[in-house]
Amino acid sequence: MKLKLVLLLCVLSVSVGCASIGSPFIKMRPDYSNVPEVELRAAASAIEKAAMQGEREPQLGAFPGVVLDAPEIAQAMRTRGARSALVSKLLASGHAYEQQSGTIKMINSREYKQSTTSRERDQNALLVMGENQSRWDLYEGIIKASQWPSGALGAVQRSFYEARVDLLTSGSKYEDEQGNIAVK
Repeated sequence: MKLKLVLLLCVLSVSVGCASIGSPFIKMRPDYSNVPEVELRAAASAIEKAAMQGEREPQLGAFPGVVLDAPEIAQAMRTRGARSALVSKLLASGHAYEQQSGTIKMINSREYKQSTTSRERDQNALLVMGENQSRWDLYEGIIKASQWPSGALGAVQRSFYEARVDLLTSGSKYEDEQGNIAVK
């Protein structure tokens, strides 16, 4: 019953522009005291590079203290690799941006609505929801597999956000330190 309700809410949300409302994912202050910071940043960089290149089964190597060998992590990396071209195209369009929470968000401007059809907006909303869910699964999977406290979430989100921003192409948008949308 719960699953049916969640699916119904998702369908209804998409039909009214779910991606335009705030991200359901939380953003926590990064606290690196309980994680191996250097290794986490290196792992995030390797994962994001592989995702942007569309790799579905990346050979990442070892990052001491960061466990990446878990089914939910592998699945998140596969699905992110599969949709990477679509995500890159969406970010390059200027109608979406990288958030500090490590997720992406649509910019539902008048220009966006005039330059796209209702069907394209629905497809973009589904793309954003799917990508954000995969990212969230990845973040939670790393925390769980590495046996870190839940307070490590902010450090994981921040590490992946910074890795993504470093890899963005010129002209892509991201959320800056003040919460404003900036252009790389």
